[in-house]
Amino acid sequence: MSHQVGIPKRAAVAIGDMLDNCAKLKPGDEVLILANIDGLYGSPNLCDEQAVNWIQTLAQAKGANASILWIDEPSEIHKWRIPPMVRGAMRGADVMINFSMELVTEEIAEFRNYIEECKVRMVRNMAVTSSLLCTDWALTPHELVSEIRYHSSRPFTHLAPFVLTDENGTHLEGKVLDPVQRAGIPGMPYNSRRHAASHYLPWPEWVHPPVNLQDVNGEYVFSAMLSWWTRYIGVPPTWTNPIHMTVKDSRITAIKGGVEAEALSRFLKMMAEKAGPGMYKFDTIHFGIHPNAAVTDEQCPNALHKRIIDHSHSCNIHAHIGSAPSSAQYAYYPHITGDIRKATWKVGNNLVYDKGYLMVLDDPAVKAMAAKYPGRPGIPPRV
Repeated sequence: MSHQVGIPKRAAVAIGDMLDNCAKLKPGDEVLILANIDGLYGSPNLCDEQAVNWIQTLAQAKGANASILWIDEPSEIHKWRIPPMVRGAMRGADVMINFSMELVTEEIAEFRNYIEECKVRMVRNMAVTSSLLCTDWALTPHELVSEIRYHSSRPFTHLAPFVLTDENGTHLEGKVLDPVQRAGIPGMPYNSRRHAASHYLPWPEWVHPPVNLQDVNGEYVFSAMLSWWTRYIGVPPTWTNPIHMTVKDSRITAIKGGVEAEALSRFLKMMAEKAGPGMYKFDTIHFGIHPNAAVTDEQCPNALHKRIIDHSHSCNIHAHIGSAPSSAQYAYYPHITGDIRKATWKVGNNLVYDKGYLMVLDDPAVKAMAAKYPGRPGIPPRV
């Protein structure tokens, strides 16, 4: 007979926090746990059966009815879809816990819209393995990271001037644009999911909403991207020869560097034919808000997924490379990013970042929230 191994205490605390404070799980809720079977065998849809089963077990222990749906949906560029079986299951769910890297709202407009239509609380679970569920990243209180997200929005007022620089040669200047002036692109003022209308709930909490910009000019130098699109661009999620991008009046006018710059240039040209000239806009920047979003190679040997985690760290700022909205012509969001990690960002009279340090981490309200959770990962000391 095989011996049943229990759930590690760290993972149980992390999953309990996700179910209670992110998913807002209630007794009697119908829970759909979705994962790609190919993720067990080396695909980008990373997962393991242990993590899936632990979440089902704890959801059931809280009085919910939790079912697991394994799907096999190989992705094809420009033809992403919601599998029909998933559509039906979502209709019957109150909460959906989604392990899939492919089926996400950031890129697939149809999926974003269908979540709102079904009114299912969709948790995008990024702690997709048993190892990741035991990390400080997963164990950091959800309420604390939400508090950081909320307070980090204050400097971004309409037409506030900004200057963004770093030691690698980035130097951008421009103005913050009120989101109501730019229809179709989600962003501020939805700075707190406790007030937002969306049913999309990333866990562990991920990034600040997009900060819309205008009159952007200067140079942007980066050597990392969010990994969903890098697979199709043909570059790794991080590289050593930086891409130097020139921006004039909020448009990309030049891309220089090595093979990565050449690959990006080719891809943007192809995407402009599909999604329109918005692929050369440069008018959106935002940033990670999780102070403990760092894991070791041993905890996550998958480079694509590790980059998803790194992207959410509170030191990580990213610009949208292109800003073409979803349309009838191209029903996806080209969510290509350029990431930097040691920037200084001044907005109006407010220092938002100082050499990679998100200044709101020193806010008394954030520190007070961290103090509510003794023994849990909080705000690490500034180095």
